[in-house]
Amino acid sequence: VNDSDLLWTNPKEIALVVFTGGADVTPALYGKETNRSTSTVPRRDIYESITFQRAKMINKPCVGVCRGSQFLNVMAGGTLCQHLDGHGCWHDMETCYGQKFEVSSTHHQMMLPPVGAKVIGWSAKKRSNHYYDENDKLIQPEKEYEVIYWPNIRAVGMQYHPENMSEYSMGFKFAAQLVQELLLR
Repeated sequence: VNDSDLLWTNPKEIALVVFTGGADVTPALYGKETNRSTSTVPRRDIYESITFQRAKMINKPCVGVCRGSQFLNVMAGGTLCQHLDGHGCWHDMETCYGQKFEVSSTHHQMMLPPVGAKVIGWSAKKRSNHYYDENDKLIQPEKEYEVIYWPNIRAVGMQYHPENMSEYSMGFKFAAQLVQELLLR
């Protein structure tokens, strides 16, 4: 049995729904055209949209990593910067709690959070020189967002990759702590 099948057959077995990395989110989901650097798998977006709606309907919390965080940002009403550079490396992240630590990052798109979202982490230093929308026009985001909490959909998204980090690292521990404190209590 596929774990996602449990959302329909035995939802009590599911504590948390996880959306993972991969191809870009289809811009039509957030009302935009596709930038030439955007590469999508629309079938996956349909499947994950249905999975998300089911999780929301039965009040299951969600977490997203990299593309998964971008997907949840869109589900919460946000949009995406469709292309930026400088995030294919390890870099320092700052948090709203006054922490600063290194994270693993491999993305070319970025969350642009909706109203009501809580920005928890961002790149400590500006890494990209250009941020593009769907028409290759430059945009100017306030920060380079790394971690966002969306209370309206009961979800947390991490643009960075805690799964690629040591379980003893600050980035890994921070991700586990956020999930525990914001979603599983």
